[in-house]
Amino acid sequence: MTPPRSRPRPGELHVWWLPVPPGASPGQAGSVLDAAESARAGRLREPESRNRFVLAHAGLRLLCARYLGTGPGEVAFERAPCPRCGATGHGRPRLRGGAGPEFSMTHSGTAVLYAFAAAPVGVDLEATPARPGLERTVGGWLHPGERRVLDALPEAERPGAFLRTWVRKEAYLKGVGTGIAHGVDGRPGSDDPAWTLLDLDAPGGFLAAAAVRDCAPGRLLSSTLPVSVVATTTRR
Repeated sequence: MTPPRSRPRPGELHVWWLPVPPGASPGQAGSVLDAAESARAGRLREPESRNRFVLAHAGLRLLCARYLGTGPGEVAFERAPCPRCGATGHGRPRLRGGAGPEFSMTHSGTAVLYAFAAAPVGVDLEATPARPGLERTVGGWLHPGERRVLDALPEAERPGAFLRTWVRKEAYLKGVGTGIAHGVDGRPGSDDPAWTLLDLDAPGGFLAAAAVRDCAPGRLLSSTLPVSVVATTTRR
């Protein structure tokens, strides 16, 4: 059994970073995934992407197990009902039966980011500079107020400001549990005051943000999860 870790209290945000350098081996990490996760990993043809997927999801299970005081293989997930349509197939992921803290996971390139809180939370992470064509592809999903702020900036400042805005937007949508498919109306802290946005200190070459509902975090705890620990994770 994994020794339990103190769960986040109201007003706390626990942030974990998992660096996954090129060539990182998943080791035994795949043994803790469930059938659905293993199937998703198997559909990734590029070995580097597959290994990062396995490590990212095994890392999530390891961290959840620490909060629950159980084995990574015993952690079970479910989907919260979508706040827009009520379906349970695509809402915010959570621990089954409300067994533990709320969480969110995101990954980009060589980094994985996890966040845990007592209230619903979302995180997003993007590599810098922005991918070519990103603003053209997803810029239309921004809230009109966000778009106006960006359009008022000098042209040279817009790419960086757009990426920061998009990271915040994605964190918010992941926390809400809708995704961009259900629209982008509402901005945390203004049009949607139930949500608080936080820009996170990220490793060089990345931008990151978190969104937390109903509770402005007054204490942020940040830790690093070594990839070597995840690669040696077993079901117990």
